[in-house]
Amino acid sequence: MMSVRSLFLRLNHDRTMRKTSDNLGRNDLWLTDGQLVVGAEKFIKLSGYQMIEFNQTFNQGGYQFTSPIVGYRNSSQEHLNETAYQGQDRDYTRVQNQEAKSMEGERKASGVFGGDTSKITTTVCIINSKIQDYDLGFFGHIESILYDIIDNYENTNLILVTDSLSYLSIITKEEMSVTMENLMGEGLHLLFMNEKSDYAFFEKYDDFIEKPITVYGV
Repeated sequence: MMSVRSLFLRLNHDRTMRKTSDNLGRNDLWLTDGQLVVGAEKFIKLSGYQMIEFNQTFNQGGYQFTSPIVGYRNSSQEHLNETAYQGQDRDYTRVQNQEAKSMEGERKASGVFGGDTSKITTTVCIINSKIQDYDLGFFGHIESILYDIIDNYENTNLILVTDSLSYLSIITKEEMSVTMENLMGEGLHLLFMNEKSDYAFFEKYDDFIEKPITVYGV
């Protein structure tokens, strides 16, 4: 078990040291959106999703939006861990087994595009690398997506993927912290990534504020 603050010290250690030794500005340390998409893809695969799609537009409800990466899996499988850390140190390939091929045909007929969604769980990712200050437009956008998913898509989760450097701003800036608490209370999940695609995933706001968490792969 480890405190969340200690976990993020580990996640950010290499970049913090590099800033000190190389005299880099903080802006030079942040991950790009592309790096976060790569990390999110690894996370989705580790979580047992058989299908991954990129740049998918969702227009079933009243608020159209595009997700840079979406995962699909059979909902009878185990749910995403509520709170987890994982050091990712191996290569990944796309699943090419019979189960995945069967699911692909099924999703095309149903999935997020209408029809029977009872067998498919969908995870929608929204990417924002640098969360430093409260941005009404951004958090309003996330809120609109979240409520659109709740109202119009069955078995669908929303994950906000961000750089692990965003953690400190989220927990120390009151307006941002309160907003995040409200959004997570409605179902938003948070995925923090570092430059090695090591991650910390949280479903509940209290889990990354107060509780010690189980750590894997450290």
